Amino acid sequence: MNRFDDIMAAISFAEEGDFGQAREFMKGRDSILLAISDICFDANVLKYALNLSRRIKANIDIVYLTRVEAHIGHIEDFIKTALKDEIICRLFKKEGCMKKAILEFTAKRRDIIFVVVGSTPELDIECRTGEKSLSDAWKRLQCPLVVVAKPTPSIA
Repeated sequence: MNRFDDIMAAISFAEEGDFGQAREFMKGRDSILLAISDICFDANVLKYALNLSRRIKANIDIVYLTRVEAHIGHIEDFIKTALKDEIICRLFKKEGCMKKAILEFTAKRRDIIFVVVGSTPELDIECRTGEKSLSDAWKRLQCPLVVVAKPTPSIA
């Protein structure tokens, strides 16, 4: 629970613009996992992850669920932009269930402080319904899950 408390405190300080204090809470925990797919690709998720990374000085690991690499150009541009800000990005191409890919990645990497994903349906991509063990494992995710919703058009 202490790790979760530290992460929540860091978010609060970062949102208020006190990035130095946010970094103090995040020492030793310095990567964001960005989980994206070809099916639900949204460039706003990339922007959100980059802005969050800038605030807390974290690197970005990208799990890209793909078979045809339909958005690889967008991702390569994103990585180049991040590098200009001295943010290291690493790309991991995967196939299969998004939840499983996230769980496997975070189980191996204790330095992941957030998982950023584009939408709740994206989490279920290629996951078979009724996978009880996967649902139980999902509850034990060791870091916060940030779901970035697409902006809704404003009505004037």
